Amino acid sequence: MRVTDGADRVVLLLDRLGAAPEGLGVSDVARALGVHRSTASRLLGTLASSGMVERDPISLRYRIGPRLVGLAATAVARLPVVSQARPELEQLSAATSETANLAILDRFHVVYVDQVTPVQTVVMASWVGRRSPVHASSSGKAMLAFGHDRARESLLRRTLEPLTDRTITDPATLRAVLDEVRRRGYATSTGELEDGLVTVAAPVMVDGKAVAAVSTSGPAYRVPARDLPRLGRRVLEAATAVGHRMTGRTS
Repeated sequence: MRVTDGADRVVLLLDRLGAAPEGLGVSDVARALGVHRSTASRLLGTLASSGMVERDPISLRYRIGPRLVGLAATAVARLPVVSQARPELEQLSAATSETANLAILDRFHVVYVDQVTPVQTVVMASWVGRRSPVHASSSGKAMLAFGHDRARESLLRRTLEPLTDRTITDPATLRAVLDEVRRRGYATSTGELEDGLVTVAAPVMVDGKAVAAVSTSGPAYRVPARDLPRLGRRVLEAATAVGHRMTGRTS
């Protein structure tokens, strides 16, 4: 895709860098923007001088810079759902002894905006700021099932990329799964996003709209299939409580 507007180029560049934790080379950026390598190099240099991106001195690849990380952290902290959800995430993590996450929807991806990890358990690196495809994550499926019909139909018309051999890539199968999510109130992802990772999520509902999702996650050896209904009920309680906090309801 070729973009001609400068602002569009910056947005697309930052979006691609955000999806590439290992970073991108100048040639990668040129291909992504549809521009000459010299143009990509000048754009990266300008952004690097302001701290928006940074260049790894060893790999010579570019990645998101500290200034942009700081701006993103400030923006996330100001999201009303983050402050309202934090107490429920802490309770959920303590009750399940697993990691609790809060995610919001960004078109065909979910973005994790807060995380609480159990003190006594060794866990993976923070997911805050990470983006995951909607169709492979429990949070994505929870928000999609309880979101607008237009967003759901738009996703189901897309090619669903496999992340593991368990990722749902058939639109008809995903549609049936979303119908089931609506019936029971929570969604699951068992090895669909990452091999060996099990997550359970429920939507945060405000005025009948899913504005976020609360989830719990852990390795498959700690989260067997028999525990999913129990975790689903617990996550649903937490997500419901967050929705009540946001609307001022007490029950």
